[in-house]
Amino acid sequence: MKTRRARLPLWRRLAWRLGASFLLLTAFGILVSGLLQYRAQDRWLRESLGARLLDISRTGALLVDGDLHEAALRGGRNDTPEYSRVRDVLRRIQDANHLGDPIYTLSHVEGDMARFAVISTGHVPLGQPYRLAPKIRETLRRVVTDGVSASTDIYVDDNGTWMTAFAPVRNSLGRTVAALDVDFRVDVYLAQLAAVRRRLYLHSLTGALLALIAGVLLARRITRPLGQLTATARAVVEGELHTAPRLDARNEIGLLGNVFHLMVERLAVSHRAIVGVVRRALEAREGGAGSLERVARAALALADRLTVTPAQREAIELGALLHDVGEVRTPEAILRKPDRLTPKERELVSRHPAAGVDIIEPVPLLTPALDVVGHHHERWDGAGYPHKLQGDAIPFPARVFAVVDALDAMTHDRPWRPALSLGEALATLRAEAGSHFDPRIVEEALKIGSEEWAALLDLRGTSAESAGV
Repeated sequence: MKTRRARLPLWRRLAWRLGASFLLLTAFGILVSGLLQYRAQDRWLRESLGARLLDISRTGALLVDGDLHEAALRGGRNDTPEYSRVRDVLRRIQDANHLGDPIYTLSHVEGDMARFAVISTGHVPLGQPYRLAPKIRETLRRVVTDGVSASTDIYVDDNGTWMTAFAPVRNSLGRTVAALDVDFRVDVYLAQLAAVRRRLYLHSLTGALLALIAGVLLARRITRPLGQLTATARAVVEGELHTAPRLDARNEIGLLGNVFHLMVERLAVSHRAIVGVVRRALEAREGGAGSLERVARAALALADRLTVTPAQREAIELGALLHDVGEVRTPEAILRKPDRLTPKERELVSRHPAAGVDIIEPVPLLTPALDVVGHHHERWDGAGYPHKLQGDAIPFPARVFAVVDALDAMTHDRPWRPALSLGEALATLRAEAGSHFDPRIVEEALKIGSEEWAALLDLRGTSAESAGV
């Protein structure tokens, strides 16, 4: 009987938690760093672009003659000499600063409206109304009323996305007569910000993938010895005390594993000592020193031909040593009775498998023996006891041991009958294959030579010729 091996869900496994933690922390770090970089880039571009536009507008406003500009406004047309002279100044400013959009002046700023004055291309009629975008109204009002230069943040109007700087144009009396407007399309700026965003996402994704790989590798390195410890601890709980590996981790986990290894070794020694004490006590009661060790050795020899798992091998060996432990509750007079047992006495004897289970079940290290102790008298055809199990319902270790136990019992004297020859015992096995015994196991048992069986069962003076089938 084995404890249930429950598997933890993925989200509760340490390796996955460590890997996910590395992934999340790295991705978060890259994302925060990228966002800070993006914000710094955005702020720097806005500030540098706004500063450049302010410099152009301030310098341009100093080059425009305010009195001449007033004269151009009074002329009211685009073809006056005064308009042409101011327009030429604006064109030179535009060309010198490599601006793609025209430079112009605005006058009569009131609320959300203003009027075009002079434009560097000369294509807009002087005095044409101009509806101000909401984002620039307050900035332009402050330039006109306070006489200070200012720039807007990025804004959108019907003609595109812009950033604008204004500077007051003053006459000889220092009065602001117009505002010089320098516009700049920020499409290039937005493209640069988009490139920064793309780099941010790419770097975050790349960093997350690298973190995932590194996290999984590191998590596996950390959790591999823990997994070994878990498997070993589970095996110990199930009674397997011979598979405790030494961990190669050179850290606290490795130290813990080696201490655990030593603990399991000592536990295995104690376990074997306890089993040995019980075995000798049972053999002394039955009057056959070494008989249990003999049948365990023979059962393992047959088991090795059947390619059993380490857990099944442990169950067969330990079960063979303890299979009749329940007989301590059976009166010795019945066990040694030379005559045929009465029905009541047979009933008492048939209780020893269940009694054996009751005795060893509370001891966790002895639980591997339960399959053999509780079921070694079941029959393949279902006519056995105590549960009348049939066929594959009988635990495999119990089926293996049943063949060897019967062969050992037949070839050794009992109080109620003398021993059979090895040949007769093997013939009985063949005859009862498929009824009493698992036929596949009997088939493998019959492949073992008579001399080998004689040695395994400690049959003194039996030869292959005299014991032949």
